[in-house]
Amino acid sequence: MQAEHDVVIARPIDAVFGFLADGTNNPYWQPMVVRTEPDRPGQPLGVGTVFRQRVRHPLGFTVSADYRLTTYQPPTALAVVVVSGGPVRPTMAYDLTSDGGRVTTVHCTLRSDPKGLAKLAAPLLNLVHPLFAWEAAWVDNARDILELPPS
Repeated sequence: MQAEHDVVIARPIDAVFGFLADGTNNPYWQPMVVRTEPDRPGQPLGVGTVFRQRVRHPLGFTVSADYRLTTYQPPTALAVVVVSGGPVRPTMAYDLTSDGGRVTTVHCTLRSDPKGLAKLAAPLLNLVHPLFAWEAAWVDNARDILELPPS
């Protein structure tokens, strides 16, 4: 299952990449995220960095949704894989391009390739595809924050 979404952000590519890569920003632009913190505060970001994250379950309680950076190529490519929570462990990839100045395009891809017992649930997972599309579009919220005028 896969969902994709593109957004144009009127900010330089370095600023956009930095905002997306810093997981502590997630609660501001991802509506289901309650809290995100680095597994090892103070360490530089890179492939293998883990963020501990709590998200709201649709039934109202919170669950773990820790993730690990799997691609970290500033300022053009960032990808993460969920490493805790339920049986579905989606990946999210952000590919960034710049107009050479102050505008950045972000192509977001959310993908889930069920493995093991989760494969049995694959037909049911297709029913939640609209949720995947919604989550891929959350990057629009990041745009809205990044384009706010300085206060």
